[in-house]
Amino acid sequence: MSSIKRFAAVLLAIVAVSSVTTEAAADARDKNDDLVEVAKLTTARPSPGAPVLPLLPDDGKDRPTGDGVVAQAAQLPFTYAFDFSSSLVSRTFWPTSGGRACVSLRGTGGSDPSYYGKEIRVEMWNAYGTDTRVGPSVRYTLNGNSYGYCWSGLYPYHEHYFRLVKDWSPTIRVWGTGWASAT
Repeated sequence: MSSIKRFAAVLLAIVAVSSVTTEAAADARDKNDDLVEVAKLTTARPSPGAPVLPLLPDDGKDRPTGDGVVAQAAQLPFTYAFDFSSSLVSRTFWPTSGGRACVSLRGTGGSDPSYYGKEIRVEMWNAYGTDTRVGPSVRYTLNGNSYGYCWSGLYPYHEHYFRLVKDWSPTIRVWGTGWASAT
């Protein structure tokens, strides 16, 4: 067999293996996409009198209060403001006894006009013991409108928290307001 034919055979084998690998990666992405939802436009508003609780840097540490004491879990509902470049986490809270918690938000600005119309994700986490993500990752559009999503099937007597994640342009800050509730 000539060296050209051998080279062509090796090249075809490499192409075949890489296409199988690419298809496997696409299948894995598709399986992960099953866990992605899209938040819906909402006309609901935060409960009057709900406390404002700051979101915290996503550093993986316990959530301390200003005096160094670990913050106790919050009751639903509460409101929050966000301003971040990569990710933030909420205070821990207990979902309803039926295992439900809702997160709504409204993206109102960014440090660069290119933020408009882009999306951030919200993830729900069970904070009991080893933190584990529960339910889908939900995409929220940043365009000045309010969007909301409710997770169900959460562990009713475990503390949970949600995480805001922006995985595009780590130099652009985005900000807005939101609320967490049982409905």
